Amino acid sequence: MPHQEPLAISLPDKLDFSTFVEGDNPAAVSMIKDAVGRGAHEFFYIFGPKGCGKTHFLNALFNTSFAQNNHCFFMDLQNVRQLGTECLGVPLSLVILLDNVDCIAKDEECELALFRFFNRWYDKKEGTLVISGEKSPDAISFLKKDLNTRLSSGVSFKFEYLDEHACVRALLKRAALRQIRLSEHTASFMVRHFNHDMTSLVALLDRLEKQEIAERHNLTIPFVKNFLKLK
Repeated sequence: MPHQEPLAISLPDKLDFSTFVEGDNPAAVSMIKDAVGRGAHEFFYIFGPKGCGKTHFLNALFNTSFAQNNHCFFMDLQNVRQLGTECLGVPLSLVILLDNVDCIAKDEECELALFRFFNRWYDKKEGTLVISGEKSPDAISFLKKDLNTRLSSGVSFKFEYLDEHACVRALLKRAALRQIRLSEHTASFMVRHFNHDMTSLVALLDRLEKQEIAERHNLTIPFVKNFLKLK
């Protein structure tokens, strides 16, 4: 069978609610979506391990909010060091979404910029603020302890990993988005023999998609097993 080299260029999946699976986090998802939809002046902090869906959820909120009113600000705080703290001096939007807050811990300049940003939002008394991190707000090793206090002042939700059934559903949604033929049995096999970290599972799907194109082979269990070198 002829071998086909996959293109090196790939577009990232659009992270919206069509591919989001809430799993055991329905209360958090429902309450935050409601506040964002109403434009309520409320602060939410969501935390949990990498791959539990925090970033996907924030992106889905951004895509929904931006489509509705074009007045939404999203920032992955990992980029603050590269872009400069001036990026947190922007005018405040009706919906503000800040991802990966843990990464600025122990950077005095970044911490101060976020502290000032939070105070501006609080004083304005308008719009919904959602911040995410891997640790609970009191467990982050900020130099500025007042920042721990600020992040503890809202409603906190801990996101959990999706269970096996929910992981399979999420993986099937991602595959369908890319028009990849992935059966429920194969998706279930991938989840059982890998983990429930959706970031890692999507990365595995990326690799399998390239191999599928190269070998012109469907993503069957034997194909995946051979790719992962499982006996």
